[in-house]
Amino acid sequence: MPTEFLMPFAEDGHAEGDPPTQAEIDFDRDIDLLIFDFWKATLPEIDITFQLPLALEALRKFKPVFQLDPERRDKLFNAIGGAAAALIQKLPHIYHPRMVGICMTAAATIVRDWAEDEQQKAAHHPHRLVDAELYVRILERDLHNACDFAWLQQRKAGRQQEVVWSLLTRANDIATEQVAA
Repeated sequence: MPTEFLMPFAEDGHAEGDPPTQAEIDFDRDIDLLIFDFWKATLPEIDITFQLPLALEALRKFKPVFQLDPERRDKLFNAIGGAAAALIQKLPHIYHPRMVGICMTAAATIVRDWAEDEQQKAAHHPHRLVDAELYVRILERDLHNACDFAWLQQRKAGRQQEVVWSLLTRANDIATEQVAA
């Protein structure tokens, strides 16, 4: 009896039951972390100007050792699209929606490159991927700047509150001294 009937091959070329290699496990984990990072940026309680640059940096610096399968590619596309929609919703006055679209499309271009074979990659202009990485880095930097600016504004508001509190406390102390006198 032929062994191919006993152990059919899975779609990924492994005999069913073959354990994945450590490199495959690491690759899958890294892709799952990217999906999670983009999804996390969409949560209402998360500061998107802090979380999304982390996800964009991870995407930009990731160098896949395997070709990305269509299912995982689509999951990453959906996660990137969700993060873009959340960014447009959360930062309507800070960042223009068209620029968000351009930069997040660039992120999807990087992911698409991971899913293409060498022939498909060769059909694109050689600068396409470099340009996409630059657009992603632009958005990453802009969001870092927005996060830093918000943090400076919080510090400024805290200092103003301290001044007001000290003035109120001093005024209360003066009033107490006048009543006692």
